[in-house]
Amino acid sequence: MKKPFKKLFKWIGAIVGVIIILILLVIGIIATPGPLFPEKKQYGSITVYSEIPIGQETDSIMSEVLRRLKAVPIYDPNIKFNLCLCSTQDKFTFFSRLTVRENRIMGFCLFGSAYINVDFIKELAIRTGGQPKYLTREGSVVHVATHELMHGYITDTYGSFASRYLPEWKVEGYCEYGVNHFIAPRDSGYSVPERIDVYLDDSWWNSTTEVHRPHYVWGLMMEYLINIRGLNFEQVMSDSITKEDIFPEMMNWRKSI
Repeated sequence: MKKPFKKLFKWIGAIVGVIIILILLVIGIIATPGPLFPEKKQYGSITVYSEIPIGQETDSIMSEVLRRLKAVPIYDPNIKFNLCLCSTQDKFTFFSRLTVRENRIMGFCLFGSAYINVDFIKELAIRTGGQPKYLTREGSVVHVATHELMHGYITDTYGSFASRYLPEWKVEGYCEYGVNHFIAPRDSGYSVPERIDVYLDDSWWNSTTEVHRPHYVWGLMMEYLINIRGLNFEQVMSDSITKEDIFPEMMNWRKSI
């Protein structure tokens, strides 16, 4: 009886060992993508990797990304991040499958690296005509890149473990706030009340926007809490702030305008 058990334990140990090696390999690939991209350029503490030559278009994208990030309280210019601009769907799919994610998404951030599905974003821009504004569905690489990097700064602020237990609406909402709060308030046609009206208007949304519509209003809730009520990052992330309280409060505020 002892020999079969020994063999079983050996097999289990071998399988566990292989799984651990594969996990470490995936982490290594995601965290250090440089060898899989022919082009790279440094923008402050952010290293941009690309399959195509990095030129004026990427310089313009990163100028706007950094302009938005610098206006966010939790932005730290000393933290290093990788930003991988995947110009083809196949390239993005390679990385997304390593993390067991869907491949037809706009991006993700993990282990200090943000991966952007440029091909899909440009397709969305054509399909949506860039509407509604101030949402990932407008088809802006700047928007998606800033949003995904914001995930990294939230993770750095709270730590990898604690950040996973923050409510989704706060994490995604603050990422959207980080993307938009520097530019949206300067758009006279898209004040917070007007964007709330866009959220409430079903004609803007269809079955393909089931994921993005909540993100849109979560971003507005963060903007309401920070810009209207005057709360800071620590306060909006505290347990006393709940979606069940803030959503109706914001809607009642909208009615009072």
